[in-house]
Amino acid sequence: MMLPLEDIKVLDLSQSAAGPFGTMLMGDMGAEVIKIEPLTGDSFRPVLGGAWSLIINRNKRSLALDLKTREGKDIALKLAKDADIFLETFTPGTIAKLGLSYETVKAINDRIIYCSLSGYGQDGPHKHRAGYDVCAQAECGLMAATGEPDGGYVRTGASPIDYGTGMFALIGMLMALRVRDETGKGQLIDVSLFDTGITWMNFWFANYAMTGKNPRRLGSGHEFATPYQVFDTKDKPLFIGVAQDKAFNGFCKEIGLAYLLDNPKFNNVAGRLKNRDDLVQIIQERLKDFTREEVIKKVDPYGVPYAPVNTVGEVAEDPHVKARGLLIDIESEKGTLKVPGFPIKLSETPGTLRRRAPLLGEHTEEILNELGYDSEDIKRLREKKVIL
Repeated sequence: MMLPLEDIKVLDLSQSAAGPFGTMLMGDMGAEVIKIEPLTGDSFRPVLGGAWSLIINRNKRSLALDLKTREGKDIALKLAKDADIFLETFTPGTIAKLGLSYETVKAINDRIIYCSLSGYGQDGPHKHRAGYDVCAQAECGLMAATGEPDGGYVRTGASPIDYGTGMFALIGMLMALRVRDETGKGQLIDVSLFDTGITWMNFWFANYAMTGKNPRRLGSGHEFATPYQVFDTKDKPLFIGVAQDKAFNGFCKEIGLAYLLDNPKFNNVAGRLKNRDDLVQIIQERLKDFTREEVIKKVDPYGVPYAPVNTVGEVAEDPHVKARGLLIDIESEKGTLKVPGFPIKLSETPGTLRRRAPLLGEHTEEILNELGYDSEDIKRLREKKVIL
């Protein structure tokens, strides 16, 4: 059966995390993805000993190309003539200097869907700035709302804004493909890390507009519910979210704190929020009498949200992870590795692993052959350092 994007050709000029993550998802769903990278390679290839690249560059072919040369630009434009998607992540203005702007590509292929992904967008006073996930976390308000009340500012332990922007890029490209099905015309898509960060802080802006208050840093807690955070148990940490009265009543009875239900400071949501610190201290002291598994067995029957605070190693052995097939085996120069698989599950056309992540420039000759370059042409381009 045909995969959803099997007839889609993607030119991926992106580097780092956001753009490659979006095109990885397209490749998983069948798209032909050609990763065009400089002769020195994507700057994220060495990160974590290559672990990053092994995942987000799967199901792609690599073409190592110097776009600053006339011949390199010509090769990119030849590929663009019959491409469906063109994705770039240069600082705004750079791609135009390379001679590969939206207008230039559109002139040879008016069906092209051209996505520009940047730190701050294609317009506005900050458009010239380079941006990374952590920059967006700091500037959109997320970092000021994250961490312990008396601690320093911290970034999240992964790169959610990078990956979120990659997903927004993917959503935009899929929507543009849908429009092109009806009109025959492509279009320009503008997504940025900063825009993603602002979008993900959504209800905080509404709250600020209504109250004039900024979010407080509450560690693993939440502004609008308590107890709703990570607690220590006798052995291991556990997140517990007891937001509603019914769940709170059962929770207190099960862990031996039923007396709290007669106290107006704690027997309703408003009271618990007002007396958050006292309540958290009481619960924390009590939970130290139980192991994590004992607490889980007590709260589970009441439908209380809970979650063990796992390490990556513990997650890898989680039976739910195995049952859902969330980790897959890939082959690499480092051997067989287990890595995150396909997060979007389609019943009839599931994602597939057809290609491991390519070595830098691994498919350069193969791709140029497809464009009509012969062995002498390729030898000449290699000698001129247009290709690797």
